[in-house]
Amino acid sequence: MDASEQQALLQRRQEGGRGRAAQWWARYGQRALPALTALLLLGVGAGIWAYGTLPTSDRDKHPYEYALGTERIREHLVQLLDIASRHNGSRSVATGHAASAEYVEEQLRRHGDCDVYRQRFVSPVWRVRGEPRLRVRGPVSVDYIFGTDFEIMRYGGRGARIGGAPLVEVADACVAEGAGAVAGRVALVRHSGRCTAFEAAFTLEQLGARAVVFARPPRFREPSRARVRIVDWKEGDPLMTVPVLSVTASVGQLLASVAGAARVDVEADTSIDVVKTFNVLCVGRTGDPGSTVVVGSHLDSVAAGPGINDNGSGSAAALEIRLTLARMRHRPRNRLVFAWWGAEEDGLLGSRHFARVLAHGWRNRWTDAEPIDVRWEDIALNLNFDMLASPNYIALVHNGTDAPGPARAGSCQIQRVFEDYFSRHAYPYKITDMRAGSDFVPFIDNGVPAGGVLTGAGELKSVDERRDHGGLAHAALDTCYHRDCDTLLNINMVALHRMSRAAMHAVAILSSKRDLRSYLQRAS
Repeated sequence: MDASEQQALLQRRQEGGRGRAAQWWARYGQRALPALTALLLLGVGAGIWAYGTLPTSDRDKHPYEYALGTERIREHLVQLLDIASRHNGSRSVATGHAASAEYVEEQLRRHGDCDVYRQRFVSPVWRVRGEPRLRVRGPVSVDYIFGTDFEIMRYGGRGARIGGAPLVEVADACVAEGAGAVAGRVALVRHSGRCTAFEAAFTLEQLGARAVVFARPPRFREPSRARVRIVDWKEGDPLMTVPVLSVTASVGQLLASVAGAARVDVEADTSIDVVKTFNVLCVGRTGDPGSTVVVGSHLDSVAAGPGINDNGSGSAAALEIRLTLARMRHRPRNRLVFAWWGAEEDGLLGSRHFARVLAHGWRNRWTDAEPIDVRWEDIALNLNFDMLASPNYIALVHNGTDAPGPARAGSCQIQRVFEDYFSRHAYPYKITDMRAGSDFVPFIDNGVPAGGVLTGAGELKSVDERRDHGGLAHAALDTCYHRDCDTLLNINMVALHRMSRAAMHAVAILSSKRDLRSYLQRAS
């Protein structure tokens, strides 16, 4: 077949194809047209929907949130763990806290775009150096089991070795007149609750008691490890020197039955040292000082461990938030002050000191020499980040309605800002109380709205919570809470990613809010 014949054959095939297509269209086209149109419109609609929900679209609206790098936060945690390893495995105020604070200060001075201050104070540090003993000799002689029958209450004295002291039951330890003759004796107390445990114990110590034993009410199965100390302790306030113990209700009942006839041996190898420590403050250079946003996280750990989740996670996230805002040249409408509190694990003493100095004008021997460019009346709100990466986590948002009256409306508005973040990402979350336990307390107690996010501590996850939030039911949210295993292996990176970005979202939104104080007082 020559070239002309091949070309003619190809032309006939093409014409035949077009003919078959025309025949098909004539037969089916009118019926197919609506379906093809619908399919085309569906494809266009799906494309529009996909474009509107792509991460890049959300990223454009929330650039600071997406700029925050979880891996950079982890790098800070690596540094904090290294510091703990060089300080007896801990970052408490008596061990690695100062080195942790120096690391934060170095990062801020190099990259933070703020004025860095140290706010100095002192903190009492209580230690148990050996196992205590409690023995009763008399009509009934018993050696009680430490941790089961009795406990040394925290800050309960500087230690003592007491042998054969008379035991006396005290009718009312809240007033000297009701305490009776306790000098040289061990005082057994059924705490009425009319005064604090410290007030009762200190009254008995002043009257000459050699030790104090609190009997628990029957509704409690275990002895107490509560602090026997002034809650808002400050430099110059008293501390207990005699041993203070807690016993179960059954042990208390037995001791009461032999009071006056029995002798008591008490051994307590404990100590209380008052150490110097400090808060680190990063005061922003831009934004309205009259609407200051204080972003706080405690930097110290317990003595028992390195505290990489509690609270390396919160303090490292806050540090990287500040550095990210500086890199992005964020210019807030409302001034940002970042605070890394000391001595939180000793009773919120760093944040309490901050509030005492600014809200009440209290002065210690360092304050006048270290002025800080912040006034209490300038503070519009506080954000608190404490434990953001618990391994069996629940995303928790503080309940603004728990705040006292003057701080309640603003705290509810802060809660909604966090809820907006979780709803936008379709992340499950749960509302949790905001009554005690972290550094928001001195703010709400002094009329400043507060809020924050966290991922939980030693509480157990229920079956319903496991269904809603994943993880393991009947297991602690953080099995290494206040233990030496709170290391990098204890960090849940998914939790750290979500919660640190929730923190950044709130910081960016609230520091950029027009007329912030009016917004905080807006009714729901």
